Amino acid sequence: MVEPLGELLEFRLGDERYCLDIAYVDEIVTTTEIRPIPNAPDRVVGVTDLRGRTTTVVDPGIVLNVDGERDHTHIVVLDGDELTDTEGTVGWLVEDVRRVITASDDDVDRTPVMDDTPVAGVVTNDSEFVVQLDPRTVAA
Repeated sequence: MVEPLGELLEFRLGDERYCLDIAYVDEIVTTTEIRPIPNAPDRVVGVTDLRGRTTTVVDPGIVLNVDGERDHTHIVVLDGDELTDTEGTVGWLVEDVRRVITASDDDVDRTPVMDDTPVAGVVTNDSEFVVQLDPRTVAA
């Protein structure tokens, strides 16, 4: 029997499908008001207040060089303590949250993974490819 890798949250950026380990996800919210931060890195869109918590909002599409106009509709809120050396939460702007998929190690090809890349592997699901991201490389 093949052991499951775990549950992965699948979402869309532009025309591409991506996923990340759901263990990093605290919640998913619809896009709220985001206030810009002067002199922040390009990938940092700004901050927002989610139930009294200041959340840094990142556009992973910038890190991944996703082309074209995108309509951000959701923020995937991640536990920042797990991702960076700072406390707090980090939110990823995404176009669409599709579903939760369960994958096994046999479903993931780690061949395309290179050093200093946010790609953790490529998951084959329903005969389609979904790029698995390492959220630690995308976080603010």
